[in-house]
Amino acid sequence: MQVKFLGKAVGTALAAALAVTAVATPASADPFSGFPPFPTDAAAYRTLAGTGSDTTQDVLNGLGAAIGGGTVLASWDARGTSPIKTKVDNCVFQRPNGSTEGNRSLWASKVQAPAASTIEDCVDFARSSSSTTQVAGGNGTWIPFALDAVTYAINENSDLPTNMSLSLLQNIYKCVTGTVGSFPVQPLLIQPGSGTRQFWNQQMGITDAEINAGDYPCLVPASATVPDGTGVPPVQEHDGRELVGHNDYVMPFSIAQHIAQGNALPGVEDRRGPSLLGSINTVSPYAAGSTPPNEALNPAFPLNRRVYNIVASSELTEEWIDRVFTAGGNFGSLLCDQGGVITTYGFATIGDCGSTTLTGNLNTAGWPPA
Repeated sequence: MQVKFLGKAVGTALAAALAVTAVATPASADPFSGFPPFPTDAAAYRTLAGTGSDTTQDVLNGLGAAIGGGTVLASWDARGTSPIKTKVDNCVFQRPNGSTEGNRSLWASKVQAPAASTIEDCVDFARSSSSTTQVAGGNGTWIPFALDAVTYAINENSDLPTNMSLSLLQNIYKCVTGTVGSFPVQPLLIQPGSGTRQFWNQQMGITDAEINAGDYPCLVPASATVPDGTGVPPVQEHDGRELVGHNDYVMPFSIAQHIAQGNALPGVEDRRGPSLLGSINTVSPYAAGSTPPNEALNPAFPLNRRVYNIVASSELTEEWIDRVFTAGGNFGSLLCDQGGVITTYGFATIGDCGSTTLTGNLNTAGWPPA
């Protein structure tokens, strides 16, 4: 399968695309809005279309506006109206929400047999806030582009401490600790399929299998729709409004997302609500000397992670995949050149941006979700 090129204006105007290095137009939640009906003009659709992670949706919107004057990179948010349409020909499908669903949509677009796929060539990359198990010759390549970190958030009016040790947080999420001092604490999980959920669970030393088996009574299994006496159902990630009226709640939160939501960026919804980010092991989530409203991510925060764009390994040498994502190809990475955009959206830059060494296998569950 090959990347679809959408006409002379996009496919051949390389010089103009490469010349634009600053955010040319305000970033928006999706490449176009007010749909359906969907645009029928090919010019409305950009060269590369991506879906997936909530964590990186806003920075990819900013990068999409910065690269090629907003004609090259289309990134569809994890949340919003559904269905979406990513290419001018067909390509109408349910909006993927989170890293796992983005991964699945990429597999169905680029790897699944065309006769079985409902979205062949409709998705060119998947946003992912989680890594993968290294598989030599894997059909997907996880290309890192920035550093994020995850901490806990509480209600700003809560009496829970604004610094906790990692071991205390682990005991809270394993339901060993139900109070901190004399104050009750209720841990929250975020929606299944989220890369942040996967990362947080790893840091807490718990698994979805254990949660679904009922091993942790203060956590609600992903399959449950109503709490069974205790716990709270999973919530949408990076949405501090879940803390309203609950001084006992603790939830994971991307530090980069929290910073971006506070920066009044075009198209970025402020979902922080009353959330306050905590320190872990006395390490602040913010870099030394950075204060509101100009916080910067502390790259030394203990629970840090790289964030990725996944592409089909077979397409690494495709011209626009190479130009946008890979640092070691024939052109250098247009995305990695946008360090100012990356930090404006709360992330930290990394030296291995654009590396293509991490290969793994995409999720073969296909699309749409069962």
